[in-house]
Amino acid sequence: MDLKARNSNQGATDVDAHARAMSLPIGRVVAALVDVLGATAVSQIGGVGETRAVTQWTDGRTPQRANVLRFAFQLLMTIAVDGERDVARAWFSGSNPHLRDQVPILMLRDQPLTEIAATMMAAARAFAAR
Repeated sequence: MDLKARNSNQGATDVDAHARAMSLPIGRVVAALVDVLGATAVSQIGGVGETRAVTQWTDGRTPQRANVLRFAFQLLMTIAVDGERDVARAWFSGSNPHLRDQVPILMLRDQPLTEIAATMMAAARAFAAR
């Protein structure tokens, strides 16, 4: 996946990340997430128990939680730049002090997006500003 570099205007980056996450076909969003996070992590974010469903999503099947997958991609675009795949994986799978030490992947899996989106985006912006 070609991760776009952040620029000094965080607001423009937010807008670009959102626009890209919403405009790409869901299969490409899923493929990009798999490229960076791996199929197991994407299956967790998508709320399924096996990676076979993730492969089906990249082949044209519509995931039930497409909005959560698009939001995860938006987070990914906010925190990562070229060459930072390991950093992105660590951000998604590690406990995060900006999220009350919760793990982003598990939050995306277990909690309603409407309840966590603003807090997660704020955590991603804080990380991107590092």
